Amino acid sequence: MNKSIAPGKNDITKWVESIIVTILLPVIGYMIDSLDPFFVNYHFPWLILAPLLIALRHGLAYGIVAATVLVGIVTTGFLFDWQEVPFFPKEMIVGLLLVTIISAEFHETWIRKIKFFESKYHHINARMDKFTREYHLLKGSHRQLELHVASQAKSLRSFLHDLERHILSLEKNEGEPLKGISASILKLFSDFASVQIAAIYAITDDERKEINPEPVAYLGHTPPLLISDPLVREALKTGLVASIKLENENAMDTPGTLVVIPLIDVYQKIWGLVVVNEMPLFALQESTMDLFAVLGGSIGDLVKRRAEAYSYIDDRGKDVELKLRRVLNEIKLLKTSAMLIGAIIDSEELKNKYLTRFQANLRGVDKIWIFNDEQNYKTYLILLPYTDENGANEFLNRIGLSELLAKKVCYESNTKVLSYHDSEVSLNMWSLNNKTSLKKLVSEIYQFYKNRTAYFNIQR
Repeated sequence: MNKSIAPGKNDITKWVESIIVTILLPVIGYMIDSLDPFFVNYHFPWLILAPLLIALRHGLAYGIVAATVLVGIVTTGFLFDWQEVPFFPKEMIVGLLLVTIISAEFHETWIRKIKFFESKYHHINARMDKFTREYHLLKGSHRQLELHVASQAKSLRSFLHDLERHILSLEKNEGEPLKGISASILKLFSDFASVQIAAIYAITDDERKEINPEPVAYLGHTPPLLISDPLVREALKTGLVASIKLENENAMDTPGTLVVIPLIDVYQKIWGLVVVNEMPLFALQESTMDLFAVLGGSIGDLVKRRAEAYSYIDDRGKDVELKLRRVLNEIKLLKTSAMLIGAIIDSEELKNKYLTRFQANLRGVDKIWIFNDEQNYKTYLILLPYTDENGANEFLNRIGLSELLAKKVCYESNTKVLSYHDSEVSLNMWSLNNKTSLKKLVSEIYQFYKNRTAYFNIQR
């Protein structure tokens, strides 16, 4: 209300000020010289000061009114003989009007400049306010990120390695494969997938897809599990990660469940379900679902190893078969690729040289197996998940073996095979895709070993 009245009051003040200044100047002239109150006979026409000042201060409208009032006073004074001047001061009146117009134009020019600068100031000020808010948001976000990274002392690779050691160090639990490890599994999802509220439920009968509604472990305040939840049914049916964002609109009937992650091993047995009830909205995207699938599969394999109570470290052939099966499953699920490199080395000097280079250039997801046979040949099998042929060539280039490969290229069982051998080194590289057969791949690895050891024996 005050804002609407203020402009009117301001206009009234301008008019009152203009009238007072206009009348005040002839009054002062009368007090100085009553015979010539309009300064007609003076060398300088002092009367023009009133419209000049008013036009400069308030603009054309106020200046013209002031000039008109003065012209009216001068004309009235001439008609009634208020001054002893024998002629009408036409030049002074024309000059008064011209000065008023020029002053008003000067006023308008400065007003336009002032408004332009005010507009620019408001624009810059608004941008500054916006940048200030964004700066504080970014600063707060960066602080939260620093706290998150500081609290996340371990990498995903280290956490999975520690989880594997923890799971395999526990004794076998008949009927309770998830006992003692569920809290660590939930911590993994919380630290690396932004899960805030979740619970793990054990599968009591994998064939009948029966689930225990009581959680083995939980994170935060979890609601009761609904067996009829469409996401739970979908995860049990397909063995795949079921998400409220990725499934059909029927899943929206149970907004309490966001994601269901099956802990499924390479033989498609589901050991448990991780039901996520709360996580940030930005994390509900395809890349996070892929991470959930990889974690669920890796944990399912570890649970199987614990449940069956045998060591894959002692049985390397079983370990190779398990890892290859898992990678081939992920290739089909995530539409990725992988590479497998086999190397057999006869020279003692090269054995130590390449072993050091292999171990120095492996990533966290890579896997190497080393086999020694009775004839002192050393065989290396290196698995490079999520890698194409270019990536494998880069790996071999860092090792110093890339110049040996590409001597021969053949295609067997939908698997691209590159091979090389001489008197000291034999090298094979398999490109794995969604058409690769595990059985034929294992057969080709065995054949590679047999053929190359036979070749070394002949050379000797």
